[in-house]
Amino acid sequence: MKNIKKGLEILLKYEEDGDFAAEHDIIYAGDSELVEKISEADIKLMDDLGWFIDEEFGCWCHFC
Repeated sequence: MKNIKKGLEILLKYEEDGDFAAEHDIIYAGDSELVEKISEADIKLMDDLGWFIDEEFGCWCHFC
C-alpha cells in the first residue's frame, strides 16, 4: 500500500484534482496530459515504486 500511496502523492504534485479508478486488480491514475508533464526524476521514482504507463489508456497504473 505504501508504494501505491507514494505514487499517488507524486501524481498529485502535477494534477491537484487527480482522478483514479481501480478494476481487475489494477489502479489507474492521471490522464495522458499528466504522463507528459511528469519529470524524469519522478518517472524513475514511479518505476521504482512499481508504477507504469499504460499505453492503451494513457495513464499511470499499479497492480494491486
